[in-house]
Amino acid sequence: MFKICNINSLLIKIFEALLYCFAPFSKKIEKGIIGRKNSFKQLKSAFNKSDNIIHIHCASHGEYLMAKKLILNLKEKFKNHKFLLSFISPSGYENSEKDFFDCVIYLPIASKKNCIRFYNIINPKATFFIKNEVWPNFIKYAKLNGSMLYSIGGNFKNSFLKRFFKINSSIKQFDKIYTLNDESKKVIENIGNNNVIVCGDLRFDADISKLNKQTSKTINSFIDDKSCIVFGSTWREDEKLILPYINNTKRKIKYIIAPHEISDNPQRIKKELGSKSILFSEIESKTNLKEFSCLIIDNIGMLSYIYSYSTIAYVGGGMGRKGLHNTLEPAYFSKPIIIGRNYKNFEEAAEMIENGNMKSISNYDELSYTVKSIIDDKNLQQEMSEKCKAYFNKNKGAIKIILKSLK
Repeated sequence: MFKICNINSLLIKIFEALLYCFAPFSKKIEKGIIGRKNSFKQLKSAFNKSDNIIHIHCASHGEYLMAKKLILNLKEKFKNHKFLLSFISPSGYENSEKDFFDCVIYLPIASKKNCIRFYNIINPKATFFIKNEVWPNFIKYAKLNGSMLYSIGGNFKNSFLKRFFKINSSIKQFDKIYTLNDESKKVIENIGNNNVIVCGDLRFDADISKLNKQTSKTINSFIDDKSCIVFGSTWREDEKLILPYINNTKRKIKYIIAPHEISDNPQRIKKELGSKSILFSEIESKTNLKEFSCLIIDNIGMLSYIYSYSTIAYVGGGMGRKGLHNTLEPAYFSKPIIIGRNYKNFEEAAEMIENGNMKSISNYDELSYTVKSIIDDKNLQQEMSEKCKAYFNKNKGAIKIILKSLK
């Protein structure tokens, strides 16, 4: 029978082979493969073995945004250190602020060979895995090379597979684990690591960058002092309700749609909405935006702050099984929020619905009714906004807890 370590090695090889098989059909996978080919060269160019290095690893852009303010605080706390940032996803690698770091890379495939090579080039003093990122081989060799290990903001669940694939053994290696909630703390302690602190959700401490002046002027010109619904991170399941609503409603309000996947989706949405819609990339200085009722965002990075322009924010993902997207971004701006029906695994959504600043809908009629009830009632808008602000402020403080306990 194979030992677990042999099974893990085999799975890593299979995973790598599958990536190459699927690369011709996925730009994301192809970008990752190309990017990882340069990772070791980038490390050698940026660091010496003797450098004091802080390594921060995020899966994707969402985890990076969650941890960005913590990272800036770490840079202030450890001024004599160099900072390495690594990603799995192109969304993170392509959209992170590279000027903040000495080196930004795609994390190499987690084979034994790659991990040994990785730590032969650099010798991090501390390694931070953001959210639920647990990579057994990187954890093993980081520890062997003397790095302190931290897990930040994870929401951990019990799982047989975690025991089978050495995830639990790796979790035991962390010097400190900062969890999202008490339930995660209990899971970690049951695994056998008692160095656990509940810090809460880092997203409550995050700052959202403003749009530049020209973009802000464009958005304001499009909205034209009217009510505006921002539909953010939408999937087709959300759009099956949203697009008919926009096409059928007689309300004189504005709509902004930011689909979760860019690719061909903005063009598809524009085709379904017809002449009343315009892509953000199509806007020119002479464009009369008052002629359009729907603006479609066809780039990455604008959505978070665009929520600030909304009267109502609809956060996508909840109408299907893809997973609800970040509801704390519109909450940051104290906006009334609407989501789809599937939110049970998202603690903050359940809390905000109970709190009264968010509503869940299941079908077209419920979407139409909920929009009407909020748009037509200024008092309800104000009430939901105030509840949102109170909920957000109550949950801040994760970064302070983490920094206070770090050596």
